[in-house]
Amino acid sequence: MMQQDDEENLVPVSEKFTLECIKNSDVKISHKYTLGSLDQQTFCVRYDPLDKYLAQGCGDGTIRIYNVFTGKQSFILNTEMAQPMPTTMIRWRPSQSMAVTKNVVISVNANGALQHWHTTSGKLLHQVYDELNQLMCCDYNNDGTQFVSGGSDAVVRVYDEQTRQLVSELKSQGGENGHSLKIFCTKFDQENPNYIISGGWDNNVMVWDTR
Repeated sequence: MMQQDDEENLVPVSEKFTLECIKNSDVKISHKYTLGSLDQQTFCVRYDPLDKYLAQGCGDGTIRIYNVFTGKQSFILNTEMAQPMPTTMIRWRPSQSMAVTKNVVISVNANGALQHWHTTSGKLLHQVYDELNQLMCCDYNNDGTQFVSGGSDAVVRVYDEQTRQLVSELKSQGGENGHSLKIFCTKFDQENPNYIISGGWDNNVMVWDTR
């Protein structure tokens, strides 16, 4: 329910019931700083759970971590790829995770690598590698107990975070009820962690029940 104070800060600006917040109308949006460098394409960006750091996935496969308050690069990961390929997606492990190690990200790469990184030390904690599968997306569930990936082989894979073992593969059965082409996005449902949503090049959005 809208509070009275909120009502005083909103006025209609059209007959279509569009509302504009006039309380903050004097706040100007301006460019703060530019991150990265002109020689690196950016494929993805992601804030950490505390909004202190920003992770950038680059075309050369590196993951660059910036301090959002200063705009300066704090850490750089994945600098020793023999044949650099883009880091296509990054996800920070949720703050609700019971894992002892903090400041962890998972990343997927077009070379088929799914990796766990400790950002502050630069250490590679774990890697799943499939050179025949270009990985495009990944995600954590709310409490960080599972993570998911998707890529060019049209299979959604669910993993256990503690053991790093594959839990299930969500894919087409006999040409039905699954993706037929590359998967570009995967997402755990925020309300029900048993549900995973995926979408891809086949124009389909699939809702999976992992139970």
